[in-house]
Amino acid sequence: MRLSTKMTTRFLAYFVVFYAVLLIVSIGLIVYFVYDVMNSNSYTDIRELDAFELESDFTKDSNGTYHLSQDLIDSAHENKGLVQLVNKNGKVLASSEKSSDCCSSYTLSQFVAMTKTKEAFVWEQGNGLYIVFIEKHPATQLLSMIVQENGTELSNNIQKKLKEADASFEIYTPDGNRGKVVFGPSNPALSGIEILTSSHNYSERKEVIASEVLEDGNVAVVRVNNSNYNPFEPAFEDGMKKFGIGLLLFHLILFFFTILFSFWIGSRFGRPVLYFLKRIEKLAKQDYEVLDDRKLRNHKTGRLKRKYRVYEDIDQSLSHLAFTQEANERKIMQTEKLREDWITGLSHDLKTPLSSIYGYSTMLSSDNYAWSNEEVKSFAKIMQEKSTYMNALIEDLTYTYQLKNNAISIEKINVNLFEFVKAYSSKSVWKDIQDPIGDEGAQVYIDPKLFERVLDNLVGNAIKHTPEGTKVLLIIEQNKDNVLLTIHDEGKGIPIEELENLFNRYYRGTNTTTEVSGTGLGLAIAKQLVEAHNGDIQVESSEFGTIVTITLPSTT
Repeated sequence: MRLSTKMTTRFLAYFVVFYAVLLIVSIGLIVYFVYDVMNSNSYTDIRELDAFELESDFTKDSNGTYHLSQDLIDSAHENKGLVQLVNKNGKVLASSEKSSDCCSSYTLSQFVAMTKTKEAFVWEQGNGLYIVFIEKHPATQLLSMIVQENGTELSNNIQKKLKEADASFEIYTPDGNRGKVVFGPSNPALSGIEILTSSHNYSERKEVIASEVLEDGNVAVVRVNNSNYNPFEPAFEDGMKKFGIGLLLFHLILFFFTILFSFWIGSRFGRPVLYFLKRIEKLAKQDYEVLDDRKLRNHKTGRLKRKYRVYEDIDQSLSHLAFTQEANERKIMQTEKLREDWITGLSHDLKTPLSSIYGYSTMLSSDNYAWSNEEVKSFAKIMQEKSTYMNALIEDLTYTYQLKNNAISIEKINVNLFEFVKAYSSKSVWKDIQDPIGDEGAQVYIDPKLFERVLDNLVGNAIKHTPEGTKVLLIIEQNKDNVLLTIHDEGKGIPIEELENLFNRYYRGTNTTTEVSGTGLGLAIAKQLVEAHNGDIQVESSEFGTIVTITLPSTT
């Protein structure tokens, strides 16, 4: 998986988690506030319900008996009243009070009377069934008891009931003035319109007021505090306040969770970045050791921990870079050493013949000696040999750089390699070289003149570095795509430490007493010429001899 895909997947997973947590918090807050609202306002005014809301509040058993739900019965008690299921004939089929003193059926006059008092609420349920709620508030009941006693002097029983209900009993004159407070606290007097208003919107009443005109024209009034008082405005304000608190709480949670989530993501993505920056700094200082970060890397396996595994490609790339850079540094140091050896060898190879030339020329120009013709010719011959060697060295050095920069023109033609090598061996001055053996039909594209120089360098090197009489074999093999030319000598082999640098430019030291037989650049030139022919050259050596294998593209 590509790094960009891994990063995208990881970020997507993080933000899905972020969204999931916010969703859970949001749902939790909503559930909490709904639960709080339901608990703080569990009261339901049965008077404001619609007919369809009561459809499931009564059932009929197998015996044909109707039953009211417990929720409906509890709501009737809470609303200080009586609920009944009545058919169209006025028969009571079920009631919230089994021992109710109310009739088991209603007459037309009773229905009319309830209409006048406005204490009954009716919901049609279909099939000739009706749910009826009759308000039986203590204020109404207390007033009824007082009126039945026909007086303003209250009995002990009525006073006790008034006290239990925390009610007050007042007398008002026909013109609307309050005459006296017979029982209970002296609350502010009521006006006529206030008495009328109190008969509507049950949950909006602070007090439940029952009133009736007495025989003497005065008005008897019983006032009871409404335990279900729940006006809309305070409830709305309280709801808005709770909504504001909830919104503020949600954003505070969102704010702190965002900060924590940012630190968490920063740790997940920041720590690896700092780790890789430190590794890069170490690489810049040529320090290739891996950082030992226990928080980031598994100590046993050495791999990045699972939560940081998304950066594994970068870690592997840096490790590969460190390995490559370290290897390149070793190669540079090795190349630098070879360059120094090369310069040392070049200096020696030039300085030695120059010293000879300078010495003999000094001797010839000296007035202190009279040299014979034979001595002069001997000195001149030595100076000529040294000059020839220096010229050959400079030419070979120039030639290697021309090959490196593709400045040598190569004119390749299709040649039978077997015939070419056979012709070369037949005209060779080296008597130890054998006629080629192998595939006689091998065809290759080569520049004959340049490839002859390759053979001169390789065969000549084999003959020069093996004892006299050692045979040099030339073997040609044809395979599917390539032709292999093997030059095999049966000498003592090449030391292992010299094989690696065999084709590098190396200049062996010479002096005035040793025979100059080469510049030391022959094998490097041979390798460059083979590669210029799109080929390859490999060397194997052991105590049984050395095998040089040239691989060229086949044209057959």
